[in-house]
Amino acid sequence: MIWTAVFVAVAYQFLVIVPAILVNGLMPGISLITLAGIANVLTVMAIYGYLNMRGVAWEVAEPGDMNLLVVGLAAGAAIVTVALTTFLSGVLAAVFGPQGLSVSDSFVSQLQAGSRAELLFTIVLVAPFAEEFIYRGLFMGVLLERGWTPLNASGLAAVIFALQHFQYGWIGILMVLVYGVVLGLLRVASGGLFLPIMAHMFINLISLAV
Repeated sequence: MIWTAVFVAVAYQFLVIVPAILVNGLMPGISLITLAGIANVLTVMAIYGYLNMRGVAWEVAEPGDMNLLVVGLAAGAAIVTVALTTFLSGVLAAVFGPQGLSVSDSFVSQLQAGSRAELLFTIVLVAPFAEEFIYRGLFMGVLLERGWTPLNASGLAAVIFALQHFQYGWIGILMVLVYGVVLGLLRVASGGLFLPIMAHMFINLISLAV
């Protein structure tokens, strides 16, 4: 199980992006951002199906506490985390230069090509659910089962999660690392994925809005 979790966590972006690019070449009328969202859904469904056959799907996807209080906590955690990372990225950019804040041109063009509905679908709804299922559910869950402490499991999952966001400069990747640690600790605190999924959705929504 550990090697399945490692492979999926490390190769996840390629499992999503490569099929989306190939289909976009055949069907250029559909934006890459939408195809990435669809690929995310199909990838998670395939992984969940495999885990279900192994009899461990529910353990990976355990939602934990689900109520309005959790939604409020998620929103609060997202606001605080975005404020913190905005401050930290500003300090790092002032010290080391703004180059670390760069974003790849191809990623920017994809965002600009997508409609508001497409961005909400892929970035706010689908990506947080899929990424939390992979990194805080499958990968981090395996580490915790093998005796890792919550902080260490959150940290390693966050490192791999951050490195998957190679469209950002080094400061952006560091900020994603912070997001990953926070989301991992939220997963531990709530006993499942609902809280980190909601917090991730709010983080992405705030990031798009600003």
